[in-house]
Amino acid sequence: MSTATFSHSAHFLSTVREMFAGWFDTRNATPARPLTRFEEAEQLRAMADDVVSSDPAFAQDLYAAADRHELA
Repeated sequence: MSTATFSHSAHFLSTVREMFAGWFDTRNATPARPLTRFEEAEQLRAMADDVVSSDPAFAQDLYAAADRHELA
């Protein structure tokens, strides 16, 4: 009996091994380091930059929140 997808059993086993190795690698990945206050504030400012043309009042609130967070 031969497989329709894989011509050699070694190739099949290699492919299965790669699939499981990738799965285990992503599950055991080290968590990212926590962001600093400055980095979090910069993310808020970037979000404010994205909405400033559609909702300037909300953008101003985000800029103010970023400043308060960074200085706290």
